Parts: sequence; structure tokens; C-alpha cells
Amino acid sequence: MGEIAAYVAHALGELASGSTWIWIIIGTFMGIIVGAIPGFTSSMATGILLPVTFALTPVNALVFLISVYIATIYGGSITAILLNTPGAPESSASTFDGYQMTLKGQGCEALGAAFCASACGGLISYVFMIFAMIPIARMAVKIGSTEMFLIALMGVSILAVLSSSANVPKTMLSGFIGLLIGTIGMTPTGEWRATFGSIYLAEGVQVVPAIIGFFAMSEVFSMVGKEFIVNRDVQTKTSIRKIVKGMGMALRYPRTILTCGVTGMVIGAIPAAGGTVAAFTAYGMTKKSSKQGDAFGSGCPEGLVAPEAANNACTGGALMTTLALGVPGSSTCAILLGALSIQGLTPGPTLVRDQMPMVYVLILAAILSQAVMLVMAMGAGFGLTNLLNIPTKALAPCIAVFCIAGSFACRNAMFDVFLMLAFGAAGYLMKQFDFSLPAIVLGIVLGGIADNQLIRSYQLFGTGTLQAFFTRPVSLVLVAVIVFSIAWPYIQAMRKKAGEKKAK
Repeated sequence: MGEIAAYVAHALGELASGSTWIWIIIGTFMGIIVGAIPGFTSSMATGILLPVTFALTPVNALVFLISVYIATIYGGSITAILLNTPGAPESSASTFDGYQMTLKGQGCEALGAAFCASACGGLISYVFMIFAMIPIARMAVKIGSTEMFLIALMGVSILAVLSSSANVPKTMLSGFIGLLIGTIGMTPTGEWRATFGSIYLAEGVQVVPAIIGFFAMSEVFSMVGKEFIVNRDVQTKTSIRKIVKGMGMALRYPRTILTCGVTGMVIGAIPAAGGTVAAFTAYGMTKKSSKQGDAFGSGCPEGLVAPEAANNACTGGALMTTLALGVPGSSTCAILLGALSIQGLTPGPTLVRDQMPMVYVLILAAILSQAVMLVMAMGAGFGLTNLLNIPTKALAPCIAVFCIAGSFACRNAMFDVFLMLAFGAAGYLMKQFDFSLPAIVLGIVLGGIADNQLIRSYQLFGTGTLQAFFTRPVSLVLVAVIVFSIAWPYIQAMRKKAGEKKAK
């Protein structure tokens, strides 16, 4: 403890520098703005801004990029809640209850709850990171290919928990179609799969156009025929007081914030799992255990607090793996690895051993950036709430332009724009027939991971691959979770019918 206290004291001394605070503020501001634009993800933001760091000191460079990384998730929740259009993939699960609260005229309260939950989740992960970065990173590296494959499947199956028993088949079908779409492209063994000869599909279906299409463009199509997004009698009135009230609403669920924060942190420490998986997992886990579970999806504040606490806590877990092992916990952390190399630093055990004072500076900077982001996010939320007062005939074209720009910026290719439009049309039709958009999007996100890890498992275990899923302890637990996730809605329906019979 004495050694940790010395590192923390040194970090606070470094952060007393005015220049470090300036870069935290600049990074936070740019991250929130970029995060609110559909399609401009944290990895794109940090990649575009990486050249800015070339002339900075190592501490300022990394503090700036980490602030951008964390703030992008904050920004993504603003449009997810107000427009049902997640600015970042990590905010997708926030649309379930956040947008429903907006439709009830509680947009400001929803923003406040999201900001508070995100700040608390991030704070949990970074405080924990101070004491347990090395042990958590060691645990993450022990997860093998069979476990990663099952985690990918679990990410889709957990959505069955969110469905009624009648919708489970549609939800699972949507998820597994997404998994199949996610396997398009060049395999690790060199074969081209379902690319139809297109070089644009060689790298697989890009996640950004898929998310923009299914969530944002499908919503643009839904706006046709509406005068405003929200009925005039329940319009959200812009109010800082209501945003603060929403923060108080989030604090009514301390157990949810704590459990989802820890869940997000642990999932974030698993390489490639990411904030999207963490948010959906936390949402499903909370719905299953909450007394208000039946109200989830209809504008329940707890249903918004859960994914927001998890997706921000995930950044702490991802940074743990990145700094301690040199293995990127997310695509954004892969860019941070490049930034470390540019600054002449070697990420991994060597960094932890030789540069521990700087590591603690980064951790403390992430904690302090939460306070900066909370203030800035309130201002951004206050200003952007006025979007709801804009008629859809003006708002829909603007959102469509951002959707097109975000899709094109992915690879500077019109192919991704056409792909986004196709996914948007498909998403609009899926909503009409009650298929699950989150399930198909999550399937696309996880499809490549599942495919690569299954191939790797077969290379490692050969004909004993199937046996490995049931003989490795962690794999066996994950199999049980997947089966339970699919069966739970039916069990719940049976229990409900039995209870009704007893009541009669």
C-alpha cells in the first residue's frame, strides 16, 4: 500500500501541471462532440487525432488520447437517448430504455441518469485499476480460444433474456443471421468467404455502416410521416434542473451501478470483447435480476443505468490489458499502443515494470477526466436536447447526411454508404415484423471474433475441439450460461402461468 500511495502522490504532482489539464479538457470536448455524431467511433476519433500528439510529451499525448477515448462513449449516449441513434457502438443498448424515456418527455432526466451512471462506472473501474491492474490482466490472458468463441455466442444468446418467450425465436434468428454476416470476408486460413469477388468485403462487413444502417438510417425511414420525433404533448423541455434530477435517479440504483461497473471492467479486460458486449451483457443480467425487469424496454431508468455503467467501466478494463500485457483490449486501445510506440515506450510487462509512475499518472488522469466530462456532458446534453424541437422534415435529412458521412469515413468508400442504406432498409422492415435489431448488430460485431476463435480452437485441439468446450472449466460455465439464457424466457413464462393458476 505504501508503494501505491507513493505512485499516487507522484501522479497527482504531475497532474498539477496546467498543460496536462488543458489536454484533458480539449480531449474531453472533442470526444463528446465526435461521439455524438453517428458512425464516428472512439477508434476513428483517436486515429484521426493521433498526429496531434506527435509534438507532445508522452504523458500529455496519452492523457489526451485517453480523454478522447472515454468521452466518445459519453457523447454516443446523447444521440442514442434523444434520437434512438447511438453515436458509438457502445451506446447501442442505451437506446432500449433511454429513447423510450425521451418519448415520454423525460429526455433530460435520461441524459442525467446516463451521465451519472457512466461517471460512476468509469470511476469504479479506474479506482479498481489502481489496486488490481496486474492481477486482472493476468486473468484475462488465461482465457483461450474456446472461451472467446463461447463469449461471442453468449453475447448474442444473452439477448434472449431481454425477450418474451414469444419473441425468443425471432431474437435468436436475428442474432445468428448477424453472426453469419460477421463471418463474411477473408478467413484466418486465407480463403475468401461469401465476398462475391468484392475487395470491399475481403475485410468483412464493416461494423460502423451496419450500426448506422440498422439503428440510425432505419430511424430516419421511420420519421417519414411524422411531424416531430416526440409528440408535442410530451415534448422534452430543455432543463439543467431535470438533467441534475436524472443524476439523482441513477443514484437510486447503487447495486446496479456497482455490479454493472464490475461486469464492464472484467469484460473490458478480455481482449476484443469490447464495450458493446459489456453493455448488452450488463443490460440482460440486470433485467434478469431486477424487481423492475418486466418494465425494461419501456423507459425504465434502471434499464438505462445498467449499460451506461458497464460501457464506461469497460474502458478501464481495456486499458488494464493494454498497459499490462501489450494486448489491445479494444480497437481504440490498439491505436493507443501505436501512440506508446511513437513516444518510445514499450507496452506490456516492461512498461509496468519500468514506467509504473507514468502508468499511475494515466490512471489518475482518467479518474479526473470523469469530473471534467460530467460538466461538459451536461452542457452538451442541454444544448442537444433542442434537437427534439426541430421538425423531422429538417432533422431527418441532417441525420441522413451524418449517416452517409460516418459510413463513408469508415474506409473512404461509397460501397460502405450503399451497404449502410441497405442495412437501413432491412432494419426498417425488421422493426415492422418485430425482429431484433440489437441482436443482428451484435451478431455482426461478434461474428468475426467467433469465426476466428473457432478456427483457432480447431487448429489447437483438432478432432477434440468439441470435447474441449465441455472439459475446460471456464468453457463449461459459459456453455451453461448460454443454455440458461435461451431457456430463461420459457422458464419465466411457465412460472408466470403456474402463479396465475395458483391465484385462481
